[in-house]
Amino acid sequence: MFSRLFIFIVFTIWSSTVVAQSANPFELIHRLPRVTVAPDGQTVVAAPRNPFDIVVHRAPGQTEALGVNKTTRFRPFAVLPTGGGLSGGTLFGVLAVIFTILTLSIAANRGAVEKAWRGFLNESSLTLAQRDASGFVGSTPYYLLYLNFLLNAGVFLFLITRFFRRETYNNFWFLIFCIIVTSIFFLSKHLMVKIMAQITPIEKDLRRYQFLMLIFNCVLGLFLLPFNLVIAFGTDTGYYGFLVFWTLALVAIFFGYRAFRALPIGLKFLGENTFHFLLYLCTVEIAPLVLVVKMATLQT
Repeated sequence: MFSRLFIFIVFTIWSSTVVAQSANPFELIHRLPRVTVAPDGQTVVAAPRNPFDIVVHRAPGQTEALGVNKTTRFRPFAVLPTGGGLSGGTLFGVLAVIFTILTLSIAANRGAVEKAWRGFLNESSLTLAQRDASGFVGSTPYYLLYLNFLLNAGVFLFLITRFFRRETYNNFWFLIFCIIVTSIFFLSKHLMVKIMAQITPIEKDLRRYQFLMLIFNCVLGLFLLPFNLVIAFGTDTGYYGFLVFWTLALVAIFFGYRAFRALPIGLKFLGENTFHFLLYLCTVEIAPLVLVVKMATLQT
């Protein structure tokens, strides 16, 4: 009896200290009316929100920022030195230096020009020229003629660009840029051909093709110099545009003729070494052209 009375007293004291819950734990809080106080002191009771109501979608701030493309378009030629002001005297000085280099190249070995021209015309003369060009002494005259081609090709690129965008790219630093880019482009191609000759079983034929490119570029450099002189200082004539496009057609004919002369070298290995032929064709011939076209497309 005493133990029951003790339990009853303890339970009564404990129950008096328990605080009842003021909210229903099963109530949906977001469905209850929202009570807010307006600035004028009035109490505003908002209607409960139906979770099945259709609300207009509103993108979050981060998603909206990512969805809007605020980046500037990549233009690979935006870093080029722009502006005009290149004087005719400066351009004439550059062409005079190139003409001096060509004169010294011909004076060093006059027979190299004749051999290059004959190799340009037929295969047997090309074979004789390649045999005589062995060693440092035999190849130096062709390297000097090739230097003349690189300089004239850079000036030609500058003149063509100036023809289409005269007020934008008509300065001395852009001229130097064209010469450097042209030199890197053609020398890189020779380097890639040399690397391909080391890793493929057609080393002899690739060396012949490399010498074929050397001879054709040397001859093209001889043709470009007088055309560069006329294009550079013939801007006031009525045939200026015709002359520019005629020179472009001449360059295209040169490269087309070179491809025709190199075709027997490639066709000989098309059936036996198809993989190596396609590997060279894609990496050395097609890839640089596609890269240049892609950059021009991004620019325009």
